Amino acid sequence: MRKNQLMLLPALLLTVLLWPSDSRAEWQLPYDADTVLSVVSLSDEQASLAEYLYQPILRGETKITLPDGTAYNDVSPAMRSLMQDYPELFHLGREYSVGYMQHEPDIALYISPAYRMEVEQAQLIRQELYAIARDLAARHKTAEALHDALLSRVTYGGTTELCHTAVGALLEGQATCEGYVHALTLLFRMAGVPCGMITGIAVDSSGTAQNHSWNIASIGSYTLIDATWNDQDHVGLNTHWYYGLSTEQMAADHAMDEGQQIPPCVAQANWHAVRGWEISTRSEAYAAVRHLVLTGEMLNLRIDDPALYEAVAGDTYAFLGDYNAAEPDEGFYGGYSVLKSDEQRCVIILRTD
Repeated sequence: MRKNQLMLLPALLLTVLLWPSDSRAEWQLPYDADTVLSVVSLSDEQASLAEYLYQPILRGETKITLPDGTAYNDVSPAMRSLMQDYPELFHLGREYSVGYMQHEPDIALYISPAYRMEVEQAQLIRQELYAIARDLAARHKTAEALHDALLSRVTYGGTTELCHTAVGALLEGQATCEGYVHALTLLFRMAGVPCGMITGIAVDSSGTAQNHSWNIASIGSYTLIDATWNDQDHVGLNTHWYYGLSTEQMAADHAMDEGQQIPPCVAQANWHAVRGWEISTRSEAYAAVRHLVLTGEMLNLRIDDPALYEAVAGDTYAFLGDYNAAEPDEGFYGGYSVLKSDEQRCVIILRTD
């Protein structure tokens, strides 16, 4: 969590610490500015301040003088945006101090960010990060392919602060949810796909609520992606259960933090619907099992009807017995394993023989 340390300055420093309000630096982003999809709610003044701070923070400046009249309460939202929306600022730590005049505490004079590393080291790592992201974006032509490429090179975990960044995911191969999200944001933007980060709370399969983050992207329409929860390392699967979800679907087990707003996200983009694996009837479920029997492919379903989901995922043995009785010439026999998400009503059936 960020920590504001209030600094008391003598009045005689006032004229030294102010810059002209028109000296704001340009963004100079490593991707098209139109691909920045921010959900952080900022006023015009806060957005302007974030733009002002971007280049000095990219350069690793340890004391950044703020424009004349900067409201103290605008600093925190601007810094939240920089930490959340720009994966290239991986060297920026989570703490910073803000300077103000004792007799004028509502006006911020400067900010002193904390950094995870020296600026020279960050510059070298950033060059490598950009090179890998651009290469992956060039080799994988769709957003889904980029998502899958990310999951193939990263596992959940890590012991350093960089595991919370795109560096952990793309260069070190280990990341927390933040690392997955920042990496996917960078990859998508390098490929020209608008993308951003959402923070909030998610409830896992044990019913435990935990701090979490996921992505919003514009892939034909706005949609939601949780790459971390798609990556089931313990069974070696990319489930795609949280790829292309609607606002309503993601809300089944995810809730955004306050101070964020997203546009409506539609259900038609989800991975299962695109492939015809979002079903609602028993005949559709039987057709899917028949496909598994004939092709040997993994059966990965999203089931809209709660009763049908319970029949398929809750008592798979009985369901497959009913299928075999209905389809004796193309029956399902042999060993299998089941992976499921009750919240998303998704189920995977894998052959084990």
